Amino acid sequence: MAEKLKVVHYLNQFFGQIGGEDKADTEPLKRDGAVGPGLLFQEMLGEEAEIAGTVICGDNYFNEHIETAKGAVLGMIEGYGPDLVLAGPAFNAGRYGIACGAICEAVTHRLGIPAITGMFPENAGVELYRKSVFIIETKASSIGMKDAAAKMARLAMKLARGESLGPAEEEGYFPRGIRKNYVSAERGATRAVEMLLRKMKGDSFATEYPMPVFDRVDPLPPIERLSEATLALITSGGIVPKGNPDHVESSSASKYADLEPRTYSCYSYHE
Repeated sequence: MAEKLKVVHYLNQFFGQIGGEDKADTEPLKRDGAVGPGLLFQEMLGEEAEIAGTVICGDNYFNEHIETAKGAVLGMIEGYGPDLVLAGPAFNAGRYGIACGAICEAVTHRLGIPAITGMFPENAGVELYRKSVFIIETKASSIGMKDAAAKMARLAMKLARGESLGPAEEEGYFPRGIRKNYVSAERGATRAVEMLLRKMKGDSFATEYPMPVFDRVDPLPPIERLSEATLALITSGGIVPKGNPDHVESSSASKYADLEPRTYSCYSYHE
């Protein structure tokens, strides 16, 4: 009987069942076997792989001590001698996404083994690590855990077995900016005309060479007298009036609130 692939799972303090925001400063620690969502991942991985250990770190601790935390987490992972590493999924939790991306990048580059995570497209970790890490696209919250686990496990096993991967959209991960040549049964001119006809008919089509899209913002005229200007402070710190009377969502807010003078407080929430 073939030996099972050894897997290590990285989680934050919430999914690692340590606690919520009050435990976000938790330093790296490890647990043998699967923890929390790791039980679902174990089911998705099947009999061919086994989660040997789980490494947990608080979101605040990791992001405030990123090099120290990354080194400690990497050492714990290496101690299990894994063939594969899973991280998250982080969904739309920004601090968690950055941690998952950093760990997967370090595992891939320093340990030379496959690593995979999952995130919502708006997660800051996607933009930071999509070119160096396999990141499965997920829903915004843990309501999409089962779907994310299935996609991550499927891609992870292909990587662990050394199987060739199809295009990013077929495998379910964010494109990494890598182009691969292949032999097509039809010449380029034929494919281009067929694509043009589909576009003219309003049918769906996918270009073989997507061009980068850059936001263009026209600057406003310069301020002549800065001493007479009214300044506005923009922050992503979740600042809302005390009690959040306008019911501004904690993520992907859909509206602006009335900013008349009031007593303000930091709106804390679980990512």
